[in-house]
Amino acid sequence: ILGQAITLHDQSYTVIGVMPRQVTSPQDTDVWLSMMRRSNNTVWMSRMIHPMIYVWGKLKSGVTVEQARAEMKGIAARLEKTYPDTNRGETAVVTPLLDNLIGKYRTNLGLLLGAVGLVLLIACANLANLFAARGAARAREFAIHAAVGATRGQIIKKLLLESFLVALLGGALGFLFAIWVRNGLVGLSPGDVSRFQEVSFDLRVLGFTFLVASITTVFFGLWPAWQASHADVQLALKEGSSGSGDPPSAKRARDWLVISEIALTLTLLVAAGLVLKSFSRLQSLSLGYEPRALFTARFELPWRIYNNRDKIDTFSKALLDNVRTIPGVQDAAISSNGPLMGGWQTGFWREENPRPQPSDMLNSDLEVVGGDYFQTLKVPLLRGRTFNERDTKDSPRVIIIDQAMAEQYFPGEDPIGKRLGVDAGNDNEGWVMSEIVGVVAKMRFHAVDEMAPLPVIYCSLGQAQRTSLTIFVRSTMAFASLERAIHDAVTSIDPSLPVFDARPMIDRVRESWGSRRLLTFLFSVFAGLALALATIGLYGLLAYTTVKRVREIGIRLALGARPNQIRMLVLSHGMQLLLIGSTIGLIAAIALSRALQSVLFEVEGIDPRVYLGVGLLLFIATFLASWIPARRASRIDPIVALRTE
Repeated sequence: ILGQAITLHDQSYTVIGVMPRQVTSPQDTDVWLSMMRRSNNTVWMSRMIHPMIYVWGKLKSGVTVEQARAEMKGIAARLEKTYPDTNRGETAVVTPLLDNLIGKYRTNLGLLLGAVGLVLLIACANLANLFAARGAARAREFAIHAAVGATRGQIIKKLLLESFLVALLGGALGFLFAIWVRNGLVGLSPGDVSRFQEVSFDLRVLGFTFLVASITTVFFGLWPAWQASHADVQLALKEGSSGSGDPPSAKRARDWLVISEIALTLTLLVAAGLVLKSFSRLQSLSLGYEPRALFTARFELPWRIYNNRDKIDTFSKALLDNVRTIPGVQDAAISSNGPLMGGWQTGFWREENPRPQPSDMLNSDLEVVGGDYFQTLKVPLLRGRTFNERDTKDSPRVIIIDQAMAEQYFPGEDPIGKRLGVDAGNDNEGWVMSEIVGVVAKMRFHAVDEMAPLPVIYCSLGQAQRTSLTIFVRSTMAFASLERAIHDAVTSIDPSLPVFDARPMIDRVRESWGSRRLLTFLFSVFAGLALALATIGLYGLLAYTTVKRVREIGIRLALGARPNQIRMLVLSHGMQLLLIGSTIGLIAAIALSRALQSVLFEVEGIDPRVYLGVGLLLFIATFLASWIPARRASRIDPIVALRTE
């Protein structure tokens, strides 16, 4: 392909290189152009339309980011002094590329890593309890080993080796399971999360997996091994494996392991509940427009051909006429961008005030719209009128503002009829006084989870020049059929125009909350795993304790205790562990909720409903985990129990 010509924007370009597939620049990019070729475009070179530029640089050896940042700020300060009219208040910002790519997701990644750590601790506590119970059940075996000359170190080594084999097998299965679920996680991930698709399993991941398995073996397998090696040999040989000879310290240690599981589980459940409620609020949020049954497609008019407003206006009207004839289409409109697609900004000032310097002007988002834009998006008109066919390049300039601008800059007065100085980005036109003819509702324009940080000014496409456009179509037709129909409508006017980024608007909305959806899903999975592990751990402890207390329970029954009293004895043990664990977990959950607050949407970190719901869920899980051992204990035959002893 080197040396071949391709046509972009009605211009011929020669291919001089092919980049590797993994180079994304850092976002998805198919073609790179020389900036010097773009300098022929007066719109591209307009400082008001393109007020900033991104520069990539590689630091010299030994130079830190802080040094580069200080040097660039010094250069910006000198430029400000040399060019005060254009550079007043302007500066340069230097950030590491990795921070630029994943900076806004760093908090989420940290929270997920913390959740993984909590699940790991719960699983390890469970295994420690299991190993301790297994070691106690094998007390006679180890006593025989000790009696024939085995040292404590040899017994500990034997048990640690068994623990390591379990951890090794578990790590291998977990690694294989992670490979299996990777594609599912990538599918759930938001499309704008850079490098998420590049996540792969290599030797480093494999090594880290088995390093964690080895460390957990040492930390959580050592205590059960040490306890088993220090058992009383004579007592173990005398009682065998069915007595109740566990020392009180061992019983307390096992209880505290389960208490820690309950505490950690409550912490994770509260976090998952808060994140789930936050995501639910986000999904039910009013966006200020209706994304359902709304379809979008983008196209860019070659500026060499569509180099004035008349040509752009003619194309736009012809396209809207074609689209409106498509069966099932209810409304259609054109915009320079649209919700969740970025946007332009402009400075402005009120007519009654003196014109300020560019750096001192008030700022707003600027959208250029054509057709029935507000009707198509179902944005309520609060006051005045929308644009019509009379709003052309030859008529007085008119604008529509959103409710945020009306409230912020026209408090207690009617903005209709007021005039603002606005630069709509037209060539050789500059700042023009424009009359406010309408006020529309606020939209969540840049992100679903926040209102636009700036108010919005809307200009008519008939009075403002734009070549990068988006068409909005409200239709009952299936998306695939509508996409083909829109493509045909565009190419019937200009066959050289490609239509790209054609998507239902609801997909853009869902993608914008993609990181929150992934966070909610993973927290829910981790909390579910934690609850299952804690329930199993509590059940295992109570079942083991019941077996060790068979003789005691037999005596109680022989002395007249009723089965329901035996059931309550076991149940009360489980509830005591729940009470202590919940108290500790509540303190931890309140502390964690503060860290979560930055990722929660319209949900307080201390939400009584979430905490009560988690408490009820833990109570049910504890009751179920305790009921089976309690039921078995109440059915013990005292004659059989005492005979075996």
